[in-house]
Amino acid sequence: MRNISNQTVARAAGVILAISIIGRLLGFVREQVIAARFGTSMYTDAYIMAFTLPNLIYVIIGGALATALIPVFTEIMAKSGKETASRMSSSIINSSLLGLLLLCTLGIWMAPLLVAIIAPGFSGEISQLTIKLSRIMFPCILFMALSLLLGGILNSLKSFAVPASTSVAFSAVIILAVYLLVPVWGIYGLAVGTLAATLAQVLIQLPALKKMGVKYYPEIKFSHPGVFRVWELMAPAMVGISINQLYITIDRILASGLVIGSISALNFASRLMFLPYNLFVAAINTAVFPTLSEQAAQQDYSAMGKTTVFGLNLIAFFTIPAAVGLFVLAEPLVRLLFEHGAFDSRSTQMTVFALNFYVIGLYAQGAYNIMNRTFFALQDTKTPVKIGLLTVFINLICSLLLIKPLAHGGLALGTSIAASCNMVVVYFLLRRRLTSLPEKQLFSTLGKIISASLLMGIVVHLADRYLIELWDQSYIRNQILHVGSCVGLGVLSYLLFVIQTRIEEVDYIKNRIKQFRKSKRSA
Repeated sequence: MRNISNQTVARAAGVILAISIIGRLLGFVREQVIAARFGTSMYTDAYIMAFTLPNLIYVIIGGALATALIPVFTEIMAKSGKETASRMSSSIINSSLLGLLLLCTLGIWMAPLLVAIIAPGFSGEISQLTIKLSRIMFPCILFMALSLLLGGILNSLKSFAVPASTSVAFSAVIILAVYLLVPVWGIYGLAVGTLAATLAQVLIQLPALKKMGVKYYPEIKFSHPGVFRVWELMAPAMVGISINQLYITIDRILASGLVIGSISALNFASRLMFLPYNLFVAAINTAVFPTLSEQAAQQDYSAMGKTTVFGLNLIAFFTIPAAVGLFVLAEPLVRLLFEHGAFDSRSTQMTVFALNFYVIGLYAQGAYNIMNRTFFALQDTKTPVKIGLLTVFINLICSLLLIKPLAHGGLALGTSIAASCNMVVVYFLLRRRLTSLPEKQLFSTLGKIISASLLMGIVVHLADRYLIELWDQSYIRNQILHVGSCVGLGVLSYLLFVIQTRIEEVDYIKNRIKQFRKSKRSA
């Protein structure tokens, strides 16, 4: 049973990972063209803050809806068939869009007040610019939430490729907007492009839903028990699912009172920090959740514990060495990826300073999310909510204490401290729910991965110091060689170190690669 579940998770994660790599690479191109065009300027700060509120609402409401929908949709489809599940999901989608349309209208009307709340440090020209941009981008809420709901339905049907491709569509449209609309409309062209990008995320999923046999019904039936169950699960999940976004929002609100460019620096640093998160953690979480939901429906709690630990170890395998690598190579990475056009050396130093503090909490963010999914699979959303409220409070206190001595770096450190506290508390509560949690395997694997990552960090640091003296960093070619050599050496050394430990997850990844090669040969 365990091997079948792990194979399902790993296979799905592999599909998502392959597409996510393309999406995240394109996402970095997106960030690069925005950085090159606007740098860490007033325009970038205004755009980021204008998108913060609609994005926060989308994460809280859309994310909670999608998370609540998956286990209920899976259960109804197993018991009553796809048509009944389609009717239930149609009722959820229709009622959600009506509510979000009202919320969107209020947001556009109340934009001046909302901007004053989320950016209290803004005044004058930057405040007015943020208000105008937010009014353009508020309708993004509708399309982003709908995209997430459609993706949740496809994931429930074990169709992962198309939902994972939405990030590719999003980035591609924004890149086009930077080159086609920004020269004509300036920063407003970027806002219009962002709105179009969210619409594209919806459109690319419609053919896949039709192919999977999911039908749309223009009806709202609140009497359906599945609809009531989704809303019941959604209410507390609204807080629990949005913890990561709340961290970022708190950082931006407080950073609005710092020097211009602080918000942009935090944004670019978080983009870099979330690159391994989005590549690996999101793929693993998305693949694990339907399996956890099935095991919970079967009341196979022993299998749930094993699946959770398997996911935690997979996340550790990727995020811990990534955090060490990002810390060691922060400056050359930021310089290579962003220091072009309006993004100058000052912008690089501000971004590096934030990144060094953000990466401390990378594993904690991923581990918390997968354990959160375990609670959601058990249809327990109250526990994550209570913990989430506590850690948001911890984040706020830490940020207020650290912002004066460390400026925007203190905000990043506060986020990492809060995420780590969150992870620890969730873990101890999960132990009480899943008494058969294989802790020995978890901590043994973590110890081996941490040791291998630290050894890798030493190797990369020595290589970085040597190569920075060898190659003139004023040339982009040398920067690529420098970073590429260090990353390549880091990956190789980490794999060599970790293979010697003989942990299960490494063996499993090796077996999957062998199976993939065999299938390619047979094809």
